[in-house]
Amino acid sequence: MAHCGWQSISIAVVAIFVLSGCGDSAPPPPTAAQAGATLKSHIDRTLKIAMAADMKITDPGGKDIPCGNGKYKRTYAAQARAGIGAKDSEIITLALVGALDSVAKYELIDVAVNLTEQKAVSKEYRTRITLSSPGEGRMEARGETECLALK
Repeated sequence: MAHCGWQSISIAVVAIFVLSGCGDSAPPPPTAAQAGATLKSHIDRTLKIAMAADMKITDPGGKDIPCGNGKYKRTYAAQARAGIGAKDSEIITLALVGALDSVAKYELIDVAVNLTEQKAVSKEYRTRITLSSPGEGRMEARGETECLALK
């Protein structure tokens, strides 16, 4: 009878480890291609939400750029005319920041340095995006992934 008790406890312990994940619950990092696709989606959606007009892709991305150590990054960029009616670069950049905030969780860095250009990073998606208004009535979003594995 004592033997059956240990079997029950062993099964219960194994079940707890299986159900709890027993180890690192963080998902594996994305590949360069996966992060590149996410970057493209975040930039396109940000510009759409910020009411971009006449959008032009200035860097189509899709290429693996070597970083060293067998890692690669991807880039993507687009420009557009501000369709929100504002011509002021600071207001346009603020609209882009608000739009990005509604797309995904990013953290702004160097916020007070230049109000016509804001940089944002996402640890979750392994991406960096620069939002700017390079001229009156213009908006731009460009970004890159972290250096990541191909597979």
